[in-house]
Amino acid sequence: MTEQAAQLVLHYVSRVADAAYGAVPARRRAAYLADLRARIERACATVGAESPDDVRRVLRGFGRPAEVVTRELAAEIGDRPDPGAPGVTPVAADGADDGAGPADAEARAGAAPAPADNRPVRAPPPWRSGTGGGVRARSRAAAGAAQARRGDALAALPAALRRHPGEALGVGLYLAAAAAGVLAGGWLIGAAVVALSRVWTGLDKAVGVGVPVLATLVGMAVWESGVEHIYVDQVIWESLTETGVVGLRLAALAAGLYLVLRLTRL
Repeated sequence: MTEQAAQLVLHYVSRVADAAYGAVPARRRAAYLADLRARIERACATVGAESPDDVRRVLRGFGRPAEVVTRELAAEIGDRPDPGAPGVTPVAADGADDGAGPADAEARAGAAPAPADNRPVRAPPPWRSGTGGGVRARSRAAAGAAQARRGDALAALPAALRRHPGEALGVGLYLAAAAAGVLAGGWLIGAAVVALSRVWTGLDKAVGVGVPVLATLVGMAVWESGVEHIYVDQVIWESLTETGVVGLRLAALAAGLYLVLRLTRL
């Protein structure tokens, strides 16, 4: 495994540690992180993952850090015995019977009578409150998970910028081109940085380079000169400077924000 690929594994484990902070006890968290790293390395060795792209595919199989911690907590809760589960009968201490006979035993057993017939017990519908929490509870849980993912992305941004300075420069040029029209030409440098980078995936490069070019061409296509006779070079230049640059700036902003989000996950 290359050094950059190993850094991806360490960064992923550190993000899981951040997500588990406060939710998993410290001693349990340390043991779980060590086990998680060992499982990731075994999975990489099994599929022969050596390059950063291969390791990213393996990490995507494990899921997002918040999802990994959620599964761990669910597994721990599922392993605990339910005190109110049927079939669990508390055992009385020695001498606590005081001559209680079969009638008392039958009375205790009758405290949780079985259904009169063998019909299965149906779960309540999802719109009613029950053990599942209903639709509102699931909506709140989904909103909380989305907020946690946004928090993870913001928390991981400074480390991502330090880890990939060249890619951060390219993203900065995209955002600068979107902010000021006079800097729109700087997008060409940012596009070259993105295209030549070995960190971005093929989809990232297609979005970062292709979308601004396509938006510029669309902006130039909607331009109208208002002059009956005009030279081709004038059409190209004026359409580029008037409407093409508007499409370029909007697309540079969208592509820059996309690359910022992707940078936190590399």
